[in-house]
Amino acid sequence: MGFHHYLFVSTAGLLASVNATSIPRSNQGSSGSTSSLIATQFGTVFDTSMVIGNQTFQMLVDTGSSDTYVMRDGFDCINATSNLVIPEANCLYKNKTYHNSRTHRHIPGQMFGIQYGAGLASGEMAYEDVTLSGITVKGQKIGIANISNPMGDGVNSGLLGLAYPSLTSAHPANHSSNETYWFDRLPYNPLLYTMHEKGLIDPYFSLALAHTPQNASTAFGGYLTVGGLPPVKHSSEFTTVPVEILKDIPTSFTSGKRTRSYWATSISEVKYGSSTADLTTNSTSFRVFIDSGNYIQFLPSAVVEPINALFDPPAKYNSDFGAYVVDCAAKAPEFGLTLGNQTFFHNGEDLIYQTGEGFCITNIASSESVALANGITLNIIGVPFLKNVVAVHDFGKNEMRFAKLLDSNSTTSQSGPAGTETPSFSLGSKSVNGVSWVQIAMASAAGLFAIF
Repeated sequence: MGFHHYLFVSTAGLLASVNATSIPRSNQGSSGSTSSLIATQFGTVFDTSMVIGNQTFQMLVDTGSSDTYVMRDGFDCINATSNLVIPEANCLYKNKTYHNSRTHRHIPGQMFGIQYGAGLASGEMAYEDVTLSGITVKGQKIGIANISNPMGDGVNSGLLGLAYPSLTSAHPANHSSNETYWFDRLPYNPLLYTMHEKGLIDPYFSLALAHTPQNASTAFGGYLTVGGLPPVKHSSEFTTVPVEILKDIPTSFTSGKRTRSYWATSISEVKYGSSTADLTTNSTSFRVFIDSGNYIQFLPSAVVEPINALFDPPAKYNSDFGAYVVDCAAKAPEFGLTLGNQTFFHNGEDLIYQTGEGFCITNIASSESVALANGITLNIIGVPFLKNVVAVHDFGKNEMRFAKLLDSNSTTSQSGPAGTETPSFSLGSKSVNGVSWVQIAMASAAGLFAIF
């Protein structure tokens, strides 16, 4: 079975909770409204606080999908292979779910249904008051799920989607097949689009993800800022790249239009080597999309294989997992991606994923190894890249801007960003229904690989 058939379920919180780590903060004020993030699953998943109705939840921050949805009280947790109802706790959503508030309004004639690489969620479409970063939208269209495969992290209760409207997942109410949630879309404006439409924010958001210790199951995760820049130290030089249309994706998956969907752009060069004095440059350009919900980076094998061979000791491909196994203490190679006029190098620690089973894997995998039907391959840049930059996603100008984080290799043992203590969380068991941590890691939190 390919990796996309496995569920993305919570990794174990086997280690004691740790003090929060922080990104070096800027002394200058930042515009916009900022929320702090919680990093879970050993720095692979990032959640933020939201208020829906009169209830507060942690929600996974995902630039690879577009809907905001929350789990409803009494939802059914469904095994992805047998379609049988399993204990609700197996879905690993936090023990806090949504119940109808006074501001809830059901939307007749529509239903919510979404398919990730991780699994499915479905339920009703509704209007509800939603608050993010202190900004409230009254009557925002959201999904309220009463069915889900295991997709939680033991902390969150749903997801905040930040991609384009063409990927929203409202469907006609008579849409009965859960195998066709990529079709028959009824597009609508996601949360941040509505905020801009109502004059509440400028039309962009930015992310700065924190580096987390390799063995920290939960930690401070960085910042999400809407309508501005996060309060972190970064280079004053931004590179700007256009958001491109992924022409390989069938229009039936993007609301019937050839339009922007994911935060996609082109990589012009890849640089790698054992040291900065000995770099190889691959100048074959390729398209990628930026996905904060994906810790594994899927890139062309022409660069994946030599980069993994440069770990010291070298990473070895394991066909059972479809991943490169590496010594947890290995020295990572230099690895940079060129966007626009800048090359952004990764912190070596971000290239090694700590599993809960006593070994590590690299987070660089071949996109060809998970080729889709008709030979289509899709490249993804995810969390490891985003931990080294300030990433601005501008849906007003249809462009992205990136600047290097300064002092990004250092972390401190401080409390949360506003001087408040980051809460401790107890995560779930290290496997669910026999799914191992590595198989979990290789499932995309908001991936596209299961849809063709």
